Amino acid sequence: MEFESEDDAKYFYGEYSRREGFSMRLDRCHRSDVDNRIISRRLSCNKQGFNMRGKNGTQPVKKPRVSIREGCEAMLWVKENKCGKWIVTKFVKEHNHPLYGSAAASPSYKLLESKDRKIHQLEKELERRDQQCQQYRRLLLSLLETVDDQTEFFSGKVELIVNNVKQLENKLQKPLDS
Repeated sequence: MEFESEDDAKYFYGEYSRREGFSMRLDRCHRSDVDNRIISRRLSCNKQGFNMRGKNGTQPVKKPRVSIREGCEAMLWVKENKCGKWIVTKFVKEHNHPLYGSAAASPSYKLLESKDRKIHQLEKELERRDQQCQQYRRLLLSLLETVDDQTEFFSGKVELIVNNVKQLENKLQKPLDS
């Protein structure tokens, strides 16, 4: 197959992906050394490849997200020829996962997706509640610290009052004893 432009190839593969039941992703491209324009492009299934853990593959991810990548190899590779036409140089049709549009897979896949969304929402809610609990814990610890300080303060005042009352009673007792 050949296309008039890279955009025509993207449009074709995008329509093909919708009809077949998967989402397209713009993947790799190669640029010209002369003028830096794109001379080949790989269009792939959005489940192509796997997510790396960090930039070098060993660092933990700062904000982990749910990954939809499953190592799918379905793709279309187009390359600009000398006449300016974009020709298909490689096409992989097979997917390693159920497609949205396939009759057998569609209900269970959509159910799985909705469950994944629900799990993601629950994770977010749990994270929010956990932060709220941490904040309440800090407030309670601060309150307990204040109560301890106030207890010490009032204990000192009560002790002073008790001593004053004893002194007053002693003074009142002395004139009666005489």
